[in-house]
Amino acid sequence: AQYRKSLGSDEKRRPRKAHGFRECAPGGKLAQKRARRADPAAMSPPWDDLRSALTGMGESFGADAVRDLQAEGCADAADALLGAIAGDPGAGARAAAIAWARLKTGVGWTTPAWRECYVIGQLREATEAGEQAAALEGSTRAAERDAALRRAMLAVDMAHVMGAPGETARPFARAIETCLKLNANDEIHREELPMIPDALPANVAPSIDPKHALPRRDALTRKEFKRDFFNQDKPVCLGAVGALWPALAKWRDLAWLKKQHGHRNVPLEVGAFDDEAWREEVTSLASFVDEFLAPSARADADAGRMKNGAQTSATLLDANKRRRVTDDTSVTRSETKIAYLAQHQLFEQIPDLLADFEAPEVCNAFGGADRVNAWIGTRGTVTPCHFDSYDNVLGQVAGFKFVRLYDAKDAPFMYRHEGAWEENRTWPSSGEGEKKGAKDDGGEENENENANALRLGARGAQGNISRVDVERPDHEKFPLFANARHMDVVLGPGEFVYIPARCWHYVRALTTSVSLNFLF
Repeated sequence: AQYRKSLGSDEKRRPRKAHGFRECAPGGKLAQKRARRADPAAMSPPWDDLRSALTGMGESFGADAVRDLQAEGCADAADALLGAIAGDPGAGARAAAIAWARLKTGVGWTTPAWRECYVIGQLREATEAGEQAAALEGSTRAAERDAALRRAMLAVDMAHVMGAPGETARPFARAIETCLKLNANDEIHREELPMIPDALPANVAPSIDPKHALPRRDALTRKEFKRDFFNQDKPVCLGAVGALWPALAKWRDLAWLKKQHGHRNVPLEVGAFDDEAWREEVTSLASFVDEFLAPSARADADAGRMKNGAQTSATLLDANKRRRVTDDTSVTRSETKIAYLAQHQLFEQIPDLLADFEAPEVCNAFGGADRVNAWIGTRGTVTPCHFDSYDNVLGQVAGFKFVRLYDAKDAPFMYRHEGAWEENRTWPSSGEGEKKGAKDDGGEENENENANALRLGARGAQGNISRVDVERPDHEKFPLFANARHMDVVLGPGEFVYIPARCWHYVRALTTSVSLNFLF
């Protein structure tokens, strides 16, 4: 499975780029996206309009994609895409299947034509399945109608996951959701599901030595932020800048998430980050809640009872002064199943959620956030230590995370992966880089190597990931790592941290968690 990884290293590192579509304008600022939320008054299934939209896609870029596929000698894909544009029954599903097969072979989507073939195919399939379901309205074939609706919703969501701009996929999603919600009116009920904790169980988080505590500055003005941190490339804890967001109360409620949005499909990373059985899959949010998030939240609650005490988010506001941690901290691995909705543009897919939060004020110092990602996962999810090529504000909506950061100047001590993370998912036990100096090139990426590795589905293909397990470092294997100086912080609901471009950072979920990061 290689969705999301097919976007290409340049697109992933430069969030301002468009989705790889011809004639597709880059996404606007967060406020502009919020203004384009679905209008509840315009929720009737406009099948004629959707067919017209597909015809328009064919005219604007589909015909070019057909010619490009023909030029590559891929006549089957070109013919299927031509049929999907024309509205031939079943052609959309064929076009999407051919493009998907191309991706899975390892050859990858070498031109935008393949992505366009996939997206047009899936949106045509969604329209056909939606019309089939609408035709069955009021009939006795309820199971057949439900299956068609689920197929239609999956097709729209897969188009989005694979790079369709939100403006392109959103009208199709609204049409299918209208049918789904009408179909579910008689079945909706309130489930008893656990809440994501708003108090951190005692002894779950590592204590933080004050000399390694990340500086905290509450209520920073734009001028202060720019002068003292952004211009200096210094990370800082921004405090509880999201404390008043409606999202803090709503999104920790797993029953609400399942009821309101459980029919949508999202990409998951399943398994521990260093597990050989790690895999990617697409599943419904309802299944994500039932299979992973709810058991994780129950484990959080059990941990709170067993530890006989908890810290509230308010208590955490100045707790860094009292915590201590050493490099030999024992890291407890989660016993619950691990799954992660990671770095996903969920708000392009479900724009109604934009009403529940605002971009932190510091982002407005530079014209606002260009992109916002959702990170939703179980306790025990880990993002290995890495750096990014953009400025980043990361924070919590629900649950708690431990963040460890290293200054960009520590790059010579971080032992970057020279190959792809997927080629060596466990921490290295022998061979490359042992007892050698780390690369001191300052972290510039090898574009050709990274692009090739990414087409092969490599999770760490950018070469921006450290080979050191920073919570349990092997100093014999990586002796220079002892020279790196870390800064630590535990983030609770509403709390955010500024991470400058090229600042190394590692993140571990202490509980079931919902996080956002804003790129600017």
